[in-house]
Amino acid sequence: MKVLFDHQIFAQQRYGGVSKYFAEVIRRMPAGSWKISNAFSDNHYLEEFGLARTHPFPIKRDFPGKGRILNYLGMPVSIVDIVRNDFDVFHQTNFHYYSDTFLRKPMVTTYHDVNFLTGFNRNERMIRLQTRSLRRADHVVAVSENTRKDLLEYFSFVDPAKVTVIHHGIDAPYYATADRVCEYPYILFVGMRHMFKNFRRFAEAFALMAPKYPGLKVVCTRYGFSAEEREFFRKLGIEERMEVVEAPEETLNRLYRDAEMFVFPSLYEGFGMPILEAMVNGCPVALADASCFPEIAGDAGAYFEPESIDSIATTMSGILDDTAYRDSLIARGRQRSRLFSWQHTADAHMAVYQSLL
Repeated sequence: MKVLFDHQIFAQQRYGGVSKYFAEVIRRMPAGSWKISNAFSDNHYLEEFGLARTHPFPIKRDFPGKGRILNYLGMPVSIVDIVRNDFDVFHQTNFHYYSDTFLRKPMVTTYHDVNFLTGFNRNERMIRLQTRSLRRADHVVAVSENTRKDLLEYFSFVDPAKVTVIHHGIDAPYYATADRVCEYPYILFVGMRHMFKNFRRFAEAFALMAPKYPGLKVVCTRYGFSAEEREFFRKLGIEERMEVVEAPEETLNRLYRDAEMFVFPSLYEGFGMPILEAMVNGCPVALADASCFPEIAGDAGAYFEPESIDSIATTMSGILDDTAYRDSLIARGRQRSRLFSWQHTADAHMAVYQSLL
């Protein structure tokens, strides 16, 4: 059996949960059972895991539209690989659908969340692409029970029997060095800072509690602060206490390990991979009581009301002020993370592929 993965998500993301998920599954598939159809990519996980059978894009720095350019460059390569028909199952990595003029084999698609269908991040083009893909797909992988429920609610034409829930996994952390990334105490925020990520309420909550904890900072990953964000921090009086660290995998693990806590205030997520990343690294987790988070974190998280700034601030202070409570969150988090394995995730995908032959 051979599974073909298209280029899309690896072209569009340098870092990101979706491309990491695909890379983690692919690296555990048997040798010769997969192919990534790709032309140019600077995806971190393909390179980190030794999966990069691509040409590195000559411009290393990020710039607006870079992902779109890489996506267009990769599209002809994906089409050629599909036309060759030298595979048994096609797993698309994002929602551009290749018509049956090219694709004549079973197709799997992964559904992550309904953000593009809601007021958080509504995108009519993505809704059309998702609808076409879901109509064509022979099987759909949902990343959580909550996502499966939302998928079947919004896309009533999808046959529930064709939807399998497969959780993401986590591995034991790896540290190339024991050194701290940041010498000061900090609260960690990981990933994008879009509206549905609820970052502004989190920043306001930090501003409420900041005077009580001199020297405590917030460390964000992914990309630098915009001028608008810096002005927002200035008005809150916390501009000097907000930092950004570029964090490839090993650096991110150390950031989790040494943080006072990881905070995940999102209003909605399909899975929430950073929850497991924090837990396996011994980092206490404060997170929104919303979406799929209770499904993933169970009793190992400190929950707050995501639309209440006071609730977010009170929960964070509770972890900082009570060492025993913080230690219990760490212990429960480590135990909880053992329920999730990338090998199990990969094996479950292989079972889906086999079922379509």
